[in-house]
Amino acid sequence: MKVGLDLRCLPSDGSEGAGVAHAARALCSQLIKEKPINWQAFVVKGSAWQASPKYELADGQSKTLKKALGENPCDILFVPSGAVSYGLDIPAIPWVHDLIIFDHPEWFPESWLHRQLTTHLFLRGIKQAPIVFAVSEYTKQAIIRHARVTQEKVMVTHEGGDGQLTINNEQLTIKKSASEYCRGKWGIEGQFILALGTVEPRKNLAMLIRAWKKSGGALDLVIAGRNGWKFEDVTREIKSLTSDEASRFHRIEDFNDDDKRQLLLAASIVAVPSLDEGFGLVALEALQAGTDVVASNRGALPEIVGQAGILLDPEDEKAWAEALNRISKLESRSSSTEQAQKFNWEKTAGVVLEGLKKL
Repeated sequence: MKVGLDLRCLPSDGSEGAGVAHAARALCSQLIKEKPINWQAFVVKGSAWQASPKYELADGQSKTLKKALGENPCDILFVPSGAVSYGLDIPAIPWVHDLIIFDHPEWFPESWLHRQLTTHLFLRGIKQAPIVFAVSEYTKQAIIRHARVTQEKVMVTHEGGDGQLTINNEQLTIKKSASEYCRGKWGIEGQFILALGTVEPRKNLAMLIRAWKKSGGALDLVIAGRNGWKFEDVTREIKSLTSDEASRFHRIEDFNDDDKRQLLLAASIVAVPSLDEGFGLVALEALQAGTDVVASNRGALPEIVGQAGILLDPEDEKAWAEALNRISKLESRSSSTEQAQKFNWEKTAGVVLEGLKKL
């Protein structure tokens, strides 16, 4: 069996990518180790993907992919971005990360017309697929609700996080080293709360800033991630900081995978106040790093965090302020090891392979 990997979601500028791109790269890197399946990666020219065999596309358009599939025929196409191109001649299997845009279109920048088109094609790809993979049970139920497919058609894979972050109590010197790294690179002198990810409405970061201010600011606050869309409320909150608060607030927009690991290891608390999450990769990676997690009780976050972190209503600003203040005064309470061990890319790849072999 020859399986194509539609990796057009990887950045064409050679960067590592975040979010879906990060997950796609991690999963497919694991999948290509598996035999006897023959793998064929389709990537846009300039991508950082190095594994062979790969076919470089001139651009990320669907017609370019179709032409490449004509020249390099495959039996199945695995689509880790979840967005299946229209009009393919072979079965395409999507890996769906979330359907949040269906429930909360107001959080996204697309026009009504563009959203209608893209969501229609997205659901069409799910309905036509012989099998569908979902990153969480929460996302599986969203697929069933919106695409009206059967329970049996959707397989939950979870994600694997970052295996390089997993530590145990005998390796806490790694955390001290990470703190020194963050101090040297970004000037973060004290202990800090970390919020990681693209700044967009569903990440709920304006609320986190207000809660941090109300907590008394015993710890610094670091927001790391590029600006996405509709982030004006976050900008307003940052501009409203007093001079003392501003001296303990850090905004990091440019960082690589190793920088991210150092931040997760060095942080005293990782805060994930999202209004919705299809999986919750940041929360998982924080658990793998042995860092305390305070997360929203919505979306897939309860499924991923379990009993290893504190779960709060993302709209209860007072509760967040109290939790951040309370945890900042305690020694690390993280009991993340057992929960984190439930997730790795080998398990995720195993579920995908099981599904592919059924076909």
